[in-house]
Amino acid sequence: MGCLLDGNTVSKVPSMEIPNKDKIAHFTFYFVFSIVWFNYIVKSKPNYSKIKLTIYIFTIASTTGGVVEILQYFFSPTRSAEWGDVFANCLGSLFGLLLCLTLITKKK
Repeated sequence: MGCLLDGNTVSKVPSMEIPNKDKIAHFTFYFVFSIVWFNYIVKSKPNYSKIKLTIYIFTIASTTGGVVEILQYFFSPTRSAEWGDVFANCLGSLFGLLLCLTLITKKK
């Protein structure tokens, strides 16, 4: 439900304006989310195919990001759905997973 909260209801704290901070937040969340999920599954199922795991996590993360945007579009009067958010989600997940694969490959 936190994703449906309106940022305008939170008291304003003076801050500097960062261009595209919304997209940076989306990217960062999905980057971290994918890394955490990847590492958890690798530790709990070490013999699972890393490529299949990467595809699985990316699919789930991308679908989740898309569904959240669709829900915002149809059910939230104070939030807007943006394709840019979906793109940032997918990019964050992809970069996080590529980092995981790179680090696993270097360990071998």
